[in-house]
Amino acid sequence: MVQISRRGALGSLLTGAAAAAVPAATQAQMGTLPGPARAGTPTWARGVEGQRKADLGNGRFLNPILAGDHPDPSILKDGDDYYMTHSSFDAYPGLLIWRSKDLVNWAPVVASLKTNVGSIWAPELCKHEGRFYIYLPAKHPAGNTSYVIWADRIEGPWSEPIDLKLPRYIDPGHVVDAQGVRWLFLSGGDRIQLAPDGLSTVGKPEHVYDPWRYPDDWEVEGFSPEGPKVMKKGDYYYLVTAVGGTAGPPTGHMVIVARAKSLAGPWEDDPRNPVVRTTDNSEKWWSRGHATLVEGPAGDWWTVYHGYENGFYTLGRQTLLAPVTWTKDGWFTVGGGDLSKPITKPKGGKALSHGMALSDDFSADKYGVQWNFFDPTPGEQDRLSRQDGVLTLKGAGEAPAPVPR
Repeated sequence: MVQISRRGALGSLLTGAAAAAVPAATQAQMGTLPGPARAGTPTWARGVEGQRKADLGNGRFLNPILAGDHPDPSILKDGDDYYMTHSSFDAYPGLLIWRSKDLVNWAPVVASLKTNVGSIWAPELCKHEGRFYIYLPAKHPAGNTSYVIWADRIEGPWSEPIDLKLPRYIDPGHVVDAQGVRWLFLSGGDRIQLAPDGLSTVGKPEHVYDPWRYPDDWEVEGFSPEGPKVMKKGDYYYLVTAVGGTAGPPTGHMVIVARAKSLAGPWEDDPRNPVVRTTDNSEKWWSRGHATLVEGPAGDWWTVYHGYENGFYTLGRQTLLAPVTWTKDGWFTVGGGDLSKPITKPKGGKALSHGMALSDDFSADKYGVQWNFFDPTPGEQDRLSRQDGVLTLKGAGEAPAPVPR
């Protein structure tokens, strides 16, 4: 099998020249480009500038709820509002926050991360005692770690990033125990206590969970337990984890679940694991995983996770929504099949205007929402100016950058 880096699979696939050079094995792994839609094949509604829109206008929706590269969704219910953010990697300002009232239609709010601390993976958006937090792992040449930023209003202003000094981990997940103590669950089944203000850690990480393992003959990229999301319902804490790798075979990424009555364990694995997985290359959505559960507007339950679209791998991991049903034995199942067909929308809620334009007449400031720098140096934003419908970007340096050979 062609080796693809865990989160950098798209880097070599973004140009026509690179795509032409992809070996046949990788072409097979990514699927074949689909032909014209068959009669009766569901199609999306059209939104801003003709972009596809999940809400079909008839009480149903068709995934994705956010098209394009919106991986590792972290979702927060705050009263009647829902907020969601995603991995933003090297784009700055980054960690764009989206808002919805029905889980299907989403509008951008603000880019929360201004200072470049590295490539941002799998953040955690949460709220505690009236304050919003985003815990974010960052990959940086000077060393990997995780940071936290905070704001008293979702619109900001957001704080500067604070280093939590967790070099060995990614994908922090926030939870509060029965005694009011705050914790971050980390990749690999570890956790670490947070200070009461959530801006520093207490003690050292400790291992509390050995993630469920799939059969040895399954086609995966690697074990890679990541993206822990913890929630409390009834007597149990539920730990939702991604395993199998995010950029390998279509069948690799998956969602597993465990539960415990204490965050320290012991953790009991769901006998139905994995609860989400692509099982065949012919399915519409590949590498489905990295899930978070959320309560819907009317009290029903849903999960958001990501997946690659078969035939459109270079669009990245798109955000998907699926219904959740709690079972009598205290576990849950995830519905929607392979998400290739329309699904009944969450009950209740209100549809907001969805998406945003991709074009710009520069009449309004969309820096951070529509326009970003890639891996910027300090002060890069000072090269931008906007006046009378014109965006001006001053050059930097003395010559064009050399082309690697």
